[in-house]
Amino acid sequence: MGKLLDINDGDRILISRTDRLGDLILALPFAETIKLRYPKCRVDVIASLYASPILENNPRIDNIVRVQNDQLQTNNLYRKDLLQKVVKNKYQAVVAVYPERKISQLFYDAGIPVRIGTAGRFHSIFFSHHLMHSRKQNLKHESEYNLDFLQFFRDGETVRFPRVYLREKEIRNARRILSDVGVGERFVVLHPGSGGSAERWCLDDFVRLYEALENRELEVVISGSEKEGETIAASSKNLGIPARRITGDTDLRTLAAVLSQADLVVANSTGPLHLAVAVGTRAVGLYPSRKAMSPRRWGPLGDEDRVIQPVGVECKCPPGQCTCMDMIKVETVADEVIAMLAEK
Repeated sequence: MGKLLDINDGDRILISRTDRLGDLILALPFAETIKLRYPKCRVDVIASLYASPILENNPRIDNIVRVQNDQLQTNNLYRKDLLQKVVKNKYQAVVAVYPERKISQLFYDAGIPVRIGTAGRFHSIFFSHHLMHSRKQNLKHESEYNLDFLQFFRDGETVRFPRVYLREKEIRNARRILSDVGVGERFVVLHPGSGGSAERWCLDDFVRLYEALENRELEVVISGSEKEGETIAASSKNLGIPARRITGDTDLRTLAAVLSQADLVVANSTGPLHLAVAVGTRAVGLYPSRKAMSPRRWGPLGDEDRVIQPVGVECKCPPGQCTCMDMIKVETVADEVIAMLAEK
C-alpha cells in the first residue's frame, strides 16, 4: 500500500497516457475516478495527438494536453515547447499510467513535485513515488491495472467502465454519413483494421462476414481509414462481394458517433472495439490465443460483449505471421452476431 498523497483543494493533477487509442480509453475510468474523489482539483490528461479527441466533452476532464509522440522523440525544439507548457500549468502531481521514457523525463525536468509511475524500469528514477506491480503476467484487465494507482489517493467512488461523451452535432453528422451509403436505423459495423498491437482476423473473412450477415437480412457497413478502404475495396472486388463502407469518411469522434448508432460492432482487438464499448454499443471482439494479447487483459469491458478466439490452440506463431486466427470461421462469428441481436 502506497502512502497517501497530500492533495489539497485547488491543486492540479495530470494523468499521462500517451500511447494508443485503446490504452487511453481503458485509462478513462482512472481519470474520471480522480476527478470524483478530488472534485475541487483540476484534473488534466496528457495524451497522443491521435487519440486525444476521445477526451473532448468529458465533464470530468478539465483540460487536454496533446502530444505528438514522433516529435517528442526526435525534435528538441518541440520537446522544449511541451516542457514549457507543462511547467506553465503548475501541476502538483502527475500519474504516468504509461511510463514512456521521454515523457517520464519531461515530468521530472518540469519539476512536478509528485511524480507517480511504476517501479522496475530504468527510467523509474524519474518518479518520486513508485507503484509496485507488473503487468506481464496478464492476471487482470488493463483497466484494473490502471486503477491500481488509486492506492496513492483518498478513498471514494470508483468508475469501472470507460465512457466517451459525444456531442449532438457529431451524432447528426454520423447519421448523414450512414444515410449517404444507404444505412438505416438498425445496422452492424465491421471494423477490420488493427493498429498492429494484436494479431488480426484476415480482411477477406471480414468481407465474407459482411455477405453472410447481409444474406441474413441485416444492414452492414464497414468502417476504417482511407488507406484501409483501398484494401477493403480490393478484397471486395476479388471476392465478388460488393460492400458498403464509410472508410475515410470519419475522423475519430465521428467514428465514435457512428459506432454509437450501431446495434453491434465486430472488430479485432483494437482501439475502435473499445471505442464502441465506451459509447454504449455491444461488441464482438476477435482475439488470438496468445497470452500477451489475452482478452483477460485486453478484452472489451461491457457486460454484454463477446470474445471469439481460435479453439484448442495456444498461438506460438511469429509476431505478424499468425495463422491461428484463420481457425475462426465466418459462420461462427455470424451466428454469434445473430444470437446477440436476438437477445436485445
